[in-house]
Formats: sequence, structure tokens, C-alpha cells
Amino acid sequence: MDTGLNLAALTVFALVSSITPGPNTMLVMRSGARFGFAPTTPHVVGVEAGFAGIIVLAWLGVGVVLLSLPWAFPVLRWGCFAYLLWLAWKVLRDSGAVGAANPDERPMSLANAALFQLVNPKAWMMAVTGITAFSTGGEVGATGLGTVVAIFVGIGTPCMFVWALWGAAINRVLRRQAARRTFNVAMSAVVALTALSTLRSP
Repeated sequence: MDTGLNLAALTVFALVSSITPGPNTMLVMRSGARFGFAPTTPHVVGVEAGFAGIIVLAWLGVGVVLLSLPWAFPVLRWGCFAYLLWLAWKVLRDSGAVGAANPDERPMSLANAALFQLVNPKAWMMAVTGITAFSTGGEVGATGLGTVVAIFVGIGTPCMFVWALWGAAINRVLRRQAARRTFNVAMSAVVALTALSTLRSP
């Protein structure tokens, strides 16, 4: 079946863009370290569900409109930046045990993880590129859309779980209070740097 897509190039792009560090991977790793692997699963599912929705919006033309509006991507970047910077501050202040969450703290829900994709500039750029850059014959049709979604979700889900497992492994290693504090400071710095990276022009 001809999907009108360069499947090999699209697959490589999906793998590289999904496994490399970004807002989602940092949040998933932090969740794995803070709450464990299983409680982070809804977060991962939410990321992929939300990103699938972003791909559909890009296919409908929303992504192209965002790229054409001079103010749209700056708004997305600053929204993402503000959330990640708040999270970095929260992690820095957290002196609780890694993996033993405070009573009032919970992993990101499926719905919240999905909604976060709306302000994630990396997600929008991945979606727009996936829909527009790998077509072999003009516009991508419904079959091509389904293929793009399947490839990104099929590759992105295990990539997100790798980051969650990495976080869970860190959780098992860190037992002493000093080590936990060092991890929290390092994680806060990483999240803050990720926040700063979202302000770069797409």
C-alpha cells in the first residue's frame, strides 16, 4: 500500500527525535525517579496520546498556521519554559526521599501529560516535520496520516519508557540522604536547562 511517505527517513526521524532529550523525556525521567516505573505509565501514555493529537492538528493545517504567525511559537515556548522552570524550582526545594513522594504530590496524569503537548514546541516541530517533510507525492492523505501516527507512537512509546526506566533505576540506586539531595539539585539543573532550550528559535 502506497502511503505517499518516505517511510525509512520518517522512521529514522521519529527515533532520533523521540529518544533525544526534551521536555517530555526530562519529565518522564524525573517521574520515574520520583514515583517509580509503574506510576509513570499514565504519564507516558498521555505524552503519546497528546502527541498523536498534535500530529492530527498538524495534518489539518494548524501547525502551518502556527509557523506562519510571528507570535504563536514564542507563546508556546514561553508557556513551556514557565512550566519547566516552575518544576525545576519545585525539584530543587524537594528534600523528600526520591521514590517516596510527598502526600500531596502525584505523578502527572494522562490528561495533563496530553495537554502539556499543546505548549511543547518540540512536539509541534516534530509533528509538522513528520507530516510535511517526508511526503513523496504532494499532500499526505488519511492513510499517510495514520502511518505517521503509528510510526511516531510505535517508536515514541518505548523511547519514553526507556527514560522512565532510567529514572526508576536512579531511584533504586539513591538511598542516602546526601545522594538524594545531590540528585535533586542535578535534576533541577537539567530541567532548568531544558526550559532554557525551549526558548531557542524552532
